Amino acid sequence: MSTSAGVACGVVLAGGRSRRMGRDKATMAWGGRTMLDIVVAALGTRLPQVFVVAAHGQRFPAPVGAEVVVDAVPDQGPLRGLEAGLRAGRAAGYPWAFVAATDMPLLTADVVGRLLDGAASGAPDAVIAVAGGRDHPLAGVYRTGLAEGIDAVVRSGERSVRGFLESVTVRRVVLHGADARAVFNVNTPADARAARGHGIV
Repeated sequence: MSTSAGVACGVVLAGGRSRRMGRDKATMAWGGRTMLDIVVAALGTRLPQVFVVAAHGQRFPAPVGAEVVVDAVPDQGPLRGLEAGLRAGRAAGYPWAFVAATDMPLLTADVVGRLLDGAASGAPDAVIAVAGGRDHPLAGVYRTGLAEGIDAVVRSGERSVRGFLESVTVRRVVLHGADARAVFNVNTPADARAARGHGIV
């Protein structure tokens, strides 16, 4: 996939409640920046436009080079955030979107590129990272046209991104070593300590 051709945008989901962290992860300091700024920068090195999906009423400084869109349907989980991001990408003319969670401060441009390359051949609806033996659906590339399908799935009662992926064609890219660390989610203070020291198994 040629990112220079502008076929993919970036989407960062920043509207989670961060219950296990005890504070908003989007504004959490990380190496002199915020986690949100770092993830936006990683996507911005590969992609021409980045959208940040915020929860209704959430406040944070808009990262440089990103456009903030609001998930207008509260308390329905990350699927609604994914839908909002994909809709924004589709409205801007992008057939694909690289989707990342805001709590991946180790994300690298190289890993973004590897997953984008996974969408270059064949006809997957989504390309997601696999690390540590498990799927990481919020580190992946999605067709923006999936937004309509997400709406229908959420209305049926599904709230899980993994559950939604069972209904579409998915390609998985297995990551190892430093690439696997790049998609590590910082969900708790203990996770933050491990990620800062890169002491991640």
